[in-house]
Amino acid sequence: MAARVDQEPQTSASARSTGWRLLETRAGPLAVVLAIQAALSLWLVGKTTAFLDEGLYLLIGHLELAHFLHHAPMPDVSYYLSGSPLIYPPLAAAADTVGGLAAARLLSLAFMLLATVLLHGVCRRLLDSRTAAFFAAALFAGLGPTQYLGALATYDAMALALLGLATWLGVRAAEQSQAIRYALLCAGGVAMMIADAAKYAAALFDPVVVLVVALACWRAQGRRDGLTAGGVMTLAAAVPLAAGYYLAGPSLRQGVSVTTADRPAGSDSAGSILSLSAHVTGVIAILAVLGGALYMLRLRRGPAWALALVLAGAEFLAPAEQARIHTLTSLYKHVDYGAWFACMMGGYLLAEWSAGLSRISADEPQARPAGSIDAPAGRRRALALSTAVVLLAGISSTKTIGAEYGGWPNSGPVMAVLSRLLKPADYYLIEDPSLVTYYLRSQISFLHVDSTFGFSYTDPETGQRLVDDPAYALAIKQGYFTAVVIRFGATAALDRMLVRDMLDDRDYRLSDVVPYRTSYGPGAYQIWTRLTGRAVP
Repeated sequence: MAARVDQEPQTSASARSTGWRLLETRAGPLAVVLAIQAALSLWLVGKTTAFLDEGLYLLIGHLELAHFLHHAPMPDVSYYLSGSPLIYPPLAAAADTVGGLAAARLLSLAFMLLATVLLHGVCRRLLDSRTAAFFAAALFAGLGPTQYLGALATYDAMALALLGLATWLGVRAAEQSQAIRYALLCAGGVAMMIADAAKYAAALFDPVVVLVVALACWRAQGRRDGLTAGGVMTLAAAVPLAAGYYLAGPSLRQGVSVTTADRPAGSDSAGSILSLSAHVTGVIAILAVLGGALYMLRLRRGPAWALALVLAGAEFLAPAEQARIHTLTSLYKHVDYGAWFACMMGGYLLAEWSAGLSRISADEPQARPAGSIDAPAGRRRALALSTAVVLLAGISSTKTIGAEYGGWPNSGPVMAVLSRLLKPADYYLIEDPSLVTYYLRSQISFLHVDSTFGFSYTDPETGQRLVDDPAYALAIKQGYFTAVVIRFGATAALDRMLVRDMLDDRDYRLSDVVPYRTSYGPGAYQIWTRLTGRAVP
């Protein structure tokens, strides 16, 4: 391997000389970090019933598996999903088949633990310090979103792990001969492509991955090879991704556009978005900026400045993008992508700070006055202070998990009621349809469950096709729905209209009220049932 262009910081050597051998030479500290991360996510795994997105992705996964294994009909779902139905959902559904929702969530935990291991590996090679890698992994593992994604059966954990794998492969490529280097770069590009297909929004961080890899190769092999490496990885990802995008058809292209590329603007203020980001990963942002500044001061030439800016700047991508479109939706998950990169600069800062404190206590031992700190005590104090910063970052972020993971109702009681009510031949309108079609899929087809988030209905008498409010009103008037289940949540305005229509119809009655409580307060499912038969569609 060619000599590095930049003079690397001497963190590794200095730390070894001051006694940080535990962090520098053993896998034990990383294992401790992974054990703590696993424990924090496992505490959440069985705490609640399925989230709406979890129910949706798991149901689609089961449908995809049935289509693949038994040639069952597969509906077109690509037009409203924010990730390909062929990547994550079947994998999660396979886990769900083995062990239910808990197994699907454990799959996410496995991906998040892999992301932490890959972060440690990337940081160790980029910054030439196991101490920095340890602190980076500890910072990431302690974040609330990291624990949250490790206990949520959605595609985010898979996409983040694949982005981490792409970065790790690219950074490893910098150390290899030319043939192996290009093979690893192509493999990294494919991993990045799969991450983007699994979750379209992951593409926001593709430039970060490519730049980190290009700068690592530039530093190891020279500028020309660095630029070539970035181009190879980009092509390896872009060519199959573009081919798949066009071959998949207009439905998937619509899904990419509606959910990600041209997502409609929301109504959340930029201030509220930045405030949540600060509460969740604000400490990481501060550490990353300070660490990046220190790194730039230590290395005044070559790609070091760019590397520091890219790693620290990744933390601000998700908040900036969501402030642009004024939506808090998924922000809690998306900030973890940027934090994965930013934690490297945070880890570097803590490693340098700790090594500096250790050196101060070890210098000139004969000249220290009586009662001063000896070298071992100084090393312990340095470790304690750095650990305190890691805990501060974790605690300030973890406090936000309660609101996020408790933000949806426990659907167990209402599912118990509906399991006695639902009949395979009837049609139902339900505010949380993906939960019913996931938990009660053996009892009723998803084709018989409509949503308060959108509906079309064809008048059986005139053949006229109606959409949304007029469609709901006519369907209720003609007795199309055997039952209507609402909870005045995201579609509260429509729910109130439905209640008025059912009261005017007089064939519906409020048959049951199932209370629940979330982190936002109390609520209740209202179950309205029709007294007479439904109209034939």
